[in-house]
Amino acid sequence: MFGRCCCLQPEDGHEQVFHTATPMEFPPAGERKSLQVPPDFSIRSVDSSATPGAGYISLSEEQKAREMTKLQHMIRDFVMEFLQGVFLDAVLEDGTLVPCRCVMDSKLSVLMLQVHSTTRTVDLTSIQEICSGNELKDLQVTTPLDEHCVTLVMADDRCVSFKFPDKQGREHFATCMKVLRLALD
Repeated sequence: MFGRCCCLQPEDGHEQVFHTATPMEFPPAGERKSLQVPPDFSIRSVDSSATPGAGYISLSEEQKAREMTKLQHMIRDFVMEFLQGVFLDAVLEDGTLVPCRCVMDSKLSVLMLQVHSTTRTVDLTSIQEICSGNELKDLQVTTPLDEHCVTLVMADDRCVSFKFPDKQGREHFATCMKVLRLALD
């Protein structure tokens, strides 16, 4: 299911993200639970067009407390969605998208990914990088990725990429996954 994203597969020289298989019964597209982005989520990322150093603002203690509460609620909602399972669009080597059912275990340490009849698990501690936006330019991959993609890079240089409908969805997923990954350290 995962391909090497920082080097090519030695067998055939091609990156493989998901092996194609006989399609499994997934709910129809309109009935699949997708990731919900909070309406008040704002993007503060490396894609910011602000000048260097201008992205930092000083918050009062009250503002910090509000931001922390907002982040905690966002992570809680994200976790609840992933415990139940959500469908994300996984990016294949040729750029086509396939529905991928993503479920997290109750300990929030393992992510199960299911595409067609192939299921793989990702131990969150094996994730070394979560790349999105401009960070994707640093990855040496053959898979066509754009500003709506997020790539999870594992310790063994394997990776899996997801594409989101917009930058807000991309950053919501990347932010929440980074917080969960950091929480395991």
